[in-house]
Amino acid sequence: MNNSLSRTGSVPAIAVQGLCHDFGTGEAKVRVLHEVDLTIQRGEVVILVGPSGSGKTTLLTLIGCLRSLQTGSVKLLGQELNGASPATLIDMRRRLGFIIQAHNLHKSLTAMQNVRMGLEVHGAAGLTNWQAACQQALSLVNLGERLDFLPEKLSGGQKQRVAVARALVGNPEIVFADEPTAALDRENGRVVVELLRDLANQRQTTVLMVTHDHRILDVADRIIKMEEGHVVDDRSIDESIITTDLEEANA
Repeated sequence: MNNSLSRTGSVPAIAVQGLCHDFGTGEAKVRVLHEVDLTIQRGEVVILVGPSGSGKTTLLTLIGCLRSLQTGSVKLLGQELNGASPATLIDMRRRLGFIIQAHNLHKSLTAMQNVRMGLEVHGAAGLTNWQAACQQALSLVNLGERLDFLPEKLSGGQKQRVAVARALVGNPEIVFADEPTAALDRENGRVVVELLRDLANQRQTTVLMVTHDHRILDVADRIIKMEEGHVVDDRSIDESIITTDLEEANA
């Protein structure tokens, strides 16, 4: 991980306009996102909250180049995704990191080897000094003594932290995190979200996170609430928000 990298510029990390999305066809068609507008600046940590089925994960996958756009505009690091070529989308994914609740580790690979997979998308250049990069990433999530452990020898929380290290080892410009602390206890959950906060502060990494965990809301710059496919609230974080409305945001 390159500690000297700095990201600057006036172009937002994420700019969404008029985004709609449907599942199904014909009479079975259901609209899950309705005219979503959203702008996130470089270096911001933004948390998406809302009840299950409100469209949070769908929005995350659309912005993260994991699902094709139907209607509306998504500009990621200045690049329009709607109508972008497959090659452009692949190039964009190389600039992103993904942390999901299901860690999806390869059972036959050690922690180091699993993290290495986060570098393989960058080709031969990304694998230069991969051992040092992977060791540093695992040390950041308190797994420096588990480098050669297979997943079967790790706890559920340790597996999730390996997945976090894999997402961060390539030094992504944007990190998308879907329930990143769901499998972690309070202490390890704080390690993960404070690491993301530090990346935002030090490297201008942008973080967009979906969570139901009200214990980590204080790391955010902004909280965005969704209901039934609509953004219904978007505000800067402060202590009053943490201790009142947002503990009920996912009810």
